Amino acid sequence: MNAYLLAAGYATRMHPLTRDRPKPLLEVAGRPILSHILDGVLGLDGLRRVVVIANDRFAPHFERWAAGLETAVPVEIVNDGTRSDADKRGALGDLAFALARRPAGDEPWLVAAGDNLLGFPLRQLQEVFARDETQPLLGVRRVKRGAASAYNEVVMDDRGRVERFREKPPDARSEWAAIALYFFPPAVAAELETYLAEGGNPDAPGHFIAWLVDRVPTRATLLPGEWFDIGSLEGLEHARKRYRPPSP
Repeated sequence: MNAYLLAAGYATRMHPLTRDRPKPLLEVAGRPILSHILDGVLGLDGLRRVVVIANDRFAPHFERWAAGLETAVPVEIVNDGTRSDADKRGALGDLAFALARRPAGDEPWLVAAGDNLLGFPLRQLQEVFARDETQPLLGVRRVKRGAASAYNEVVMDDRGRVERFREKPPDARSEWAAIALYFFPPAVAAELETYLAEGGNPDAPGHFIAWLVDRVPTRATLLPGEWFDIGSLEGLEHARKRYRPPSP
């Protein structure tokens, strides 16, 4: 398995804190956010490589961070070449850029946002994915009915099969919403290429997932613990107060 961590955003909503420092390297519980995420990724079975996708402006920060790591698998920084929020590739554009340079090959792969902290071992979701590695697996959480309009809406049957996925729908009726955490079989890399070639939105990953579930049988599973979305200064403060690294 290969892991791709999305860390090329500019976090303009968190200026001035992130004006000269990438959000994934802000500290929570005494360590960079990305270090906590990496701990979870390194706990996965069969992990071969971790790819962190950065922008050109902050790539040196990530390279210094990676230089201090001692890991059993390589942690590589891929520079997407962009310098500002105005010329960014978008999360999906970045993912395709990294896959072209560090292909997943014929192995499953994980995608995770570089600003999401999990309060449980990531390995627990991998165990669910391992039951059928031919189908993508989404991590979902329960939200207040109607609140999915601010995120995405996942409708699934009692076996976890995704029946519908909508990105930020104006009339959300489901109580389930996915986070930016996906386990993919190898074939999804080609699906991403097709999606972008057809003019798909290259930014929010949910646009791709909405397109994908109509083409590929997809499963979802409830997150087995807390999740912290550090998308704002308020989210960062909340994580600093409540986040506790999960036990191995």
